Amino acid sequence: MKLNFLRSIAAALLIAGSTLASSGAWAEQYESGVTRWDVKDGKLMLVAGVLTDNARLYYLNYSFYLEGLDHKLVMIPIVKDKAKLNDYNLNFSTFNGGDDIITDAMVVVKGGNTWLVTAHKNATHGYGSPGQVTTQTYRLFTGEEVQWKYYFAPVAHGEYTEQQNYTVERALAETAKALR
Repeated sequence: MKLNFLRSIAAALLIAGSTLASSGAWAEQYESGVTRWDVKDGKLMLVAGVLTDNARLYYLNYSFYLEGLDHKLVMIPIVKDKAKLNDYNLNFSTFNGGDDIITDAMVVVKGGNTWLVTAHKNATHGYGSPGQVTTQTYRLFTGEEVQWKYYFAPVAHGEYTEQQNYTVERALAETAKALR
């Protein structure tokens, strides 16, 4: 009797483990929690929180912070135009539609530069169907006295046509690879 009970528990754990392992539909670059990178002024942190209705929609909301060498934590805005620093967002949200990543982002640290690359797939033909993918590359800047202390500002824009059948992941990887 006790052996059957232990076998039942083992089987349930195996099923639960395989179910969790197969949840690869949420394949954003980062998981819920904090991801850190060493940058020249301290540690860049991406804080990701999950927003989901458990059935259809799954988002990760990213916020960026820099912990300076003095250990002060500064929030990093994402500005829409370097000339207009008062037009900004304090976060970026990823999005999954079914097994298809529609919007995602990637942080790239190379040498003394830090970039945020975002990609979005036009899903008007439905999830899982080809669609145009656009990328936006932002660079982390240090502000002047009357600006944000740190901020991401756009430096490049890319487009991959529907005929090229790009995924968000492939567009992010190729854009990141080209950064210098």
